[in-house]
Amino acid sequence: MTRDDEDIRGLLAGAVPPLAAPPDRVAEVGVRVRRQVALTVGLGVGLPALVAGPGRDDVIPLVTPGPRGDANCPTDLVGRPDLASVRYGDDEPLVPTGAVEITSCQVPVGGGLRPADRIGPRTLTTGVDEIVRLLNAQPPTQQDGRGRPRPDGDFACALMARYEETVLVLRYPDRDPVTVWTDANCGVAVTATHGRGADFGVLRAFLDRYRAQLATTTDPATVTTPACVDTFPIERMRKNSEDYPLDRIRLNNSATYPILPTRLIEVTACRYEVRGDTGELVGQQRRRAGADEVRAVLNQAFDRSAKGSDCGDWPDYQEPSVFDTLTVADATGETAEFWIRHEPCRSARHAYSSSRQLSAQLLAAVTDLLGQPPSR
Repeated sequence: MTRDDEDIRGLLAGAVPPLAAPPDRVAEVGVRVRRQVALTVGLGVGLPALVAGPGRDDVIPLVTPGPRGDANCPTDLVGRPDLASVRYGDDEPLVPTGAVEITSCQVPVGGGLRPADRIGPRTLTTGVDEIVRLLNAQPPTQQDGRGRPRPDGDFACALMARYEETVLVLRYPDRDPVTVWTDANCGVAVTATHGRGADFGVLRAFLDRYRAQLATTTDPATVTTPACVDTFPIERMRKNSEDYPLDRIRLNNSATYPILPTRLIEVTACRYEVRGDTGELVGQQRRRAGADEVRAVLNQAFDRSAKGSDCGDWPDYQEPSVFDTLTVADATGETAEFWIRHEPCRSARHAYSSSRQLSAQLLAAVTDLLGQPPSR
């Protein structure tokens, strides 16, 4: 190669820029990922800003409107519409759709139930649409005892003694609350303007869903049974005592049987020996592990088919010498009490039902908790 050739190659090399390095594919993917993340974050930050409007620092959250108005439970029947005067027989729904909350109120009639048997407002927030559908599916007119529509103008009511009536208060996000008054003797459900023949399956469905809601939302750690009292008056132990065992579980039950439909969390057993006119606490046991095993035993002992007992009845009205109480708490947080008599005869009692024969299974369950009852 001559010197002239070298000079020409040098001139050509200087005129062509150096080649770029081979592309880094991994780095390119990283750049694209970072761009995507930045875009996602930007949207997350930017959308609320769009809702808030330009130039505003505060952000308006996108939330569903809460219920309008208060769910005030009536304390008596003074404000109830005249049952015979409201409109029946049309196709208009009893209540509007779209409710988000229903509160069940027990309105006392006359003197009402004893305070221990009263329950406060119960508010349902799940399955509300189904209850609204059932309310609107009730018969358009009052029905007779056989489920047939009564003739026009023939409005009739029974005269059974009632201690309370159920009122439902429905709340909506876009309208004022609607109140539904039910009457068991007349068999109707009415609002301020019109009514339907009552299907009390609506109230049973409400209780089923409310009990399920309680069982789902109640923390088992907060569920407990009352402690044993130190003394128990013999007047309460007597078979025909009107101061019967307290059962608040049944207040949320849609049916009489089984008496314990929901899983048990805790059971407490107390034993009393009678000395004079008072039973004195001599043994007690609180148990959480395996508490639900007692449920089937109690359901069977107080089933519809369980045999009654005349223990402590006429003619000698024998007083018990050993007396046990069994209190259970279920997953809804409510409790129920059961009384068991020993010596000189045995029986079991629940709520205001009549005494039942003490089953072998229930005696074994009590013995497991408190030991063999003493003979006197």
